[in-house]
Amino acid sequence: MKTRSALAKGVAICLLAASIPVFLAVLGAQSQKFAQLKGEIAGLEREQAELVEKNKNLITGISVLAGADRIEALASGQLGMRPAESSEIIRVEMGGR
Repeated sequence: MKTRSALAKGVAICLLAASIPVFLAVLGAQSQKFAQLKGEIAGLEREQAELVEKNKNLITGISVLAGADRIEALASGQLGMRPAESSEIIRVEMGGR
């Protein structure tokens, strides 16, 4: 009986010793994948920051282009428009609503 028990104990120790390099290889692969994903995240964060800044610039541009003073200047200067006189305004009322 002692020989069988000793043999089983020896096999268990050998299996445990053989599994250590496997665990180390898996750990190394996980570390490599983690580093790769960390680099991708950093790149995506940089891209997001650039897009946020571009969006801010576009919103500022929209605000400038939609300004009432600018639109009035374009309407009168380039299009020859002018504010309507009271006598030129016609009010239309729609019934039923």
